[in-house]
Amino acid sequence: MLRKTLIMLATLLGLILASCSSPQAADDLPGSAAGQVSFRVAMVFPGSVNDKSWNEAGFAGLQRIESELDVETAYLQRVPSSDWEEALRSFASQGYSLIIAHGDQFSEPSKRVAPEFPQSKFVVVNGAYTASNLASVALFDEQVSFLAGVVAAKVSKTGKVGYIGGLEILPVIRNGKGFEQGARYVNPNIEVLATYLGDFNDANLGRQSTEDMAAQGVDVIYYYVDQAMTGIHQAARESQVKLIGCIFDQYRIAPDLILTSAIQDISKAIFEVAKAIKEGKFEGKAYLYGLESGAVALAPLRENVPAEVGEYVNQVQGEILSGKLVIERFEQ
Repeated sequence: MLRKTLIMLATLLGLILASCSSPQAADDLPGSAAGQVSFRVAMVFPGSVNDKSWNEAGFAGLQRIESELDVETAYLQRVPSSDWEEALRSFASQGYSLIIAHGDQFSEPSKRVAPEFPQSKFVVVNGAYTASNLASVALFDEQVSFLAGVVAAKVSKTGKVGYIGGLEILPVIRNGKGFEQGARYVNPNIEVLATYLGDFNDANLGRQSTEDMAAQGVDVIYYYVDQAMTGIHQAARESQVKLIGCIFDQYRIAPDLILTSAIQDISKAIFEVAKAIKEGKFEGKAYLYGLESGAVALAPLRENVPAEVGEYVNQVQGEILSGKLVIERFEQ
């Protein structure tokens, strides 16, 4: 079983109080013997590891790290923003070899903490910075969200499609930009509405945004949220709007609504980076995984999508993989 680090704030406070802010020599780290430090991996999540979305996908990567690399792991979930920096610092002060922060929101905290602990490696999923012991790992979101946009434009009868994102941060924006690129590739005149909830988990906000889009004539929505999807599903069902899911193939959740899903298997990317680091191949750089890696992929098109749309999507994907069609990578 994955070693579970308690997530209660009292436990987090204990970890913080036990932490120190000065670099540690290898011989001083827990688990060291004659200078040999055991490889241990810790991960910090902003949300629940059972959210059926972003955090659960990252947790699957940590589970794979433990089972396939045979290493000790620990994690903290539902860590509030006020404690992000100290959560990272506490794991580093305990001598964890690799600390993974699951989300771009950890970019600034990791940038501050990493220099304090040169013996540890830090990886931020969708991170914004790199340094000698700090890397980022990301998926080429725009490639698969482009394909989602192609599907939406092909299926839409009103010529209006929508995108609902959680926080307005770079990875979420990238999904929206890719979706818009794909939709306009099919129909340059299509109307693409986009909104950001300011929250990944607020179902009421998800419901309201879906209702607002439906009232404006949107008949296909691609979303990139966590638990807010429950409100999106409810409103879509009532408004007869079709949906494109995110992260996982979400067809089982709402088979009457889901056309396809933009699968973003961040667990694969997280595992591959951890494997490279364990093998001593760490580089302080941005690791990027696209369609060619299999880490991003469009889920099977369901029965409510015409066969000719599937044929067209396969053609477009082939052009992306061959380099004939280049998808723009959005940078702020």
